[in-house]
Amino acid sequence: MTVFSDFSLADWLGIKKKPPELKILHRVRSRFNHIYVIQKGREREMWFKGEGTREFFLQGRVNLDRKHFPNLVYSRTMLASLLLCPAPRRVLLVGLGGGMVSNFLHRYFPQTEIDVVEVDPRVVEVTQKYFFMKPGRRYRVHMGDGRVFVQSLKGKGQFDLVFLDAYKSGSIPFHLKTRQFYEEIRDILAPEGVVISNLYGKSNLLKPGDHATFAAVFRQLYLFEDIEKIATVLLATNQGDKWIGEDFIQAAAKFPASFPLPMNEIARFFQSAPLYREGMNMFIDDFRQEDFKQVVELNNADGMMHPPYPIQNSD
Repeated sequence: MTVFSDFSLADWLGIKKKPPELKILHRVRSRFNHIYVIQKGREREMWFKGEGTREFFLQGRVNLDRKHFPNLVYSRTMLASLLLCPAPRRVLLVGLGGGMVSNFLHRYFPQTEIDVVEVDPRVVEVTQKYFFMKPGRRYRVHMGDGRVFVQSLKGKGQFDLVFLDAYKSGSIPFHLKTRQFYEEIRDILAPEGVVISNLYGKSNLLKPGDHATFAAVFRQLYLFEDIEKIATVLLATNQGDKWIGEDFIQAAAKFPASFPLPMNEIARFFQSAPLYREGMNMFIDDFRQEDFKQVVELNNADGMMHPPYPIQNSD
């Protein structure tokens, strides 16, 4: 996710600044975000803007000449999970965005069953119309809250990969960041399965709390981050053996030369230093179970003045 602050998208796309090839293809107001689709040359992007803010957050980008390739560095980094699980049979994505990760998996892993849960129907409509998502028998999109959907899956099979990438403008719904939620994910995860969490970039000051929360539920944690620290991705698993950097390099070398992702490059994003800081508390649910539905609705709502898990805009 990338953020422009201190001016509106209209300013950014203003006549005086607008390059000739830049177009606004679509914009729509949903219950959760203002959604924009823009095109600059051969690149098409989806942006979110929350109610009451002047900041815009980049959710997805596709190059029209490589429609199934994850263009943004965070999308490619999330696929570091393939190093730990190179042949996933069943995948869950919490949050659709521009569909870059799910489209890639659908195209290049023909034996994989993919389920996506997305709370915003407008995002699904936009992704199908402008970002080449084509749901089908093994590529299913479910409407609803991610946590509620995960709870409904208990006892209905296990997933090899679970991607967590549910953003609403400049925050993540807090009920999707807690120890209790990660325990619910663990209950639907295969024994060798991997959870992949998009922790944003250098401006997310709450990453140590994320690390502490995952560490309370999963045995092994791995951090991947590009050189410019645009994207930070955490992998969590209960696999028995602890990997080091060389293990990821060796795993990348097993992918065929024809594989469309630069797995060697992605493997080198591995960071051995933990995110955890002494005294950083984990995130836990602080609501009563009888208030769960109300809390979910509030956390998903747009226009919250003080979201409990905000992204600091210092990029």
